[in-house]
Amino acid sequence: MTLQRKIFALVLLLVVALALALPFSLSNYMLRVCNTTMITYMCVVSLFVIFGMAGQISFAQAGFWGFGAYVSAILTAKLGVSPVLALLASGVGTAAFAAILGLALFRLHGHYFGFATIGVVMILNGLFQNWKPVTGGADGIGNIPSFSIGGFEFASEMSLFYLIATAVIFVSVMTYVIYRSSLGRALMAIRDNEIAAKCMGVNSYRTKVIAFAISGLYCGIAGSLFAFLTSYISATSFTFMQSALYLVMLMLGGYHSLPGPMVGTALLMMLPEWFRFLQEYMLLIYGLGVMLLMVVMPDGLIGGGKQAIEKLRKKKAAAQASAKAVDTEEVANACSK
Repeated sequence: MTLQRKIFALVLLLVVALALALPFSLSNYMLRVCNTTMITYMCVVSLFVIFGMAGQISFAQAGFWGFGAYVSAILTAKLGVSPVLALLASGVGTAAFAAILGLALFRLHGHYFGFATIGVVMILNGLFQNWKPVTGGADGIGNIPSFSIGGFEFASEMSLFYLIATAVIFVSVMTYVIYRSSLGRALMAIRDNEIAAKCMGVNSYRTKVIAFAISGLYCGIAGSLFAFLTSYISATSFTFMQSALYLVMLMLGGYHSLPGPMVGTALLMMLPEWFRFLQEYMLLIYGLGVMLLMVVMPDGLIGGGKQAIEKLRKKKAAAQASAKAVDTEEVANACSK
């Protein structure tokens, strides 16, 4: 098992262990923070698929997140559809919407695609805020029913914690499978050198559209769960700044590694809770921290940690080789005498 597999398996086991133990030791407020953190993680890992694996920077994640949230809110609060069907519709519908957008946007290359996704999130936010007959306009949509399966209702923070944790595990395992699959290798080939990938027979256009659809799927699920968690949504949550924050989280944790989104999301979501006395300066701290990180660890905390471990291994191997050479020389000298 490679080092990356070991790290990912360890982090996933920790997530499962925390999911089982945490709810019994946390207040309802901290459970809400954890639930919000896990939903945010799903959006960040969606960015990992399209940016970390495919190398295509996207700011559309907050728009897709909002799209999924509004689909579930409209279906359940206005049309009386069951929450399970609404969750499925949010995931599949957002994936289809992302795929359709991808068919158009991936005609663009390089930074032009990133600029286009900024337009996507701004257009979607404008629709959420102004299409009052459908989205409720600036008032948003309230009275969203709790998520339920059969007769069981996920009304408490603890039950929602287990529901969202299940979704997080599903998304994480799915991402790992994609990462290790031929699709993942094709995406990383495009990221490293798209021309070379095309020469090797990779259909870069189709592959990038698939990755964009997968990222839409994750955001749609996250948006649906967010709607059920808060029971109220409005356009103020789904802004360009939120997408930029996802990018910061991914860069902080490490955009080339599977555990990176988990680490980056957990740190940036929990820092305001740990340092409440510095609440007024959090944006300054974020900015300085990101600048320092990009200078010292451009591959994020996970990437920097792996590099440090590799350096220690090389130093240890060099020391062992040097000691072995000294021993060999001593034996040769003894034999010559």
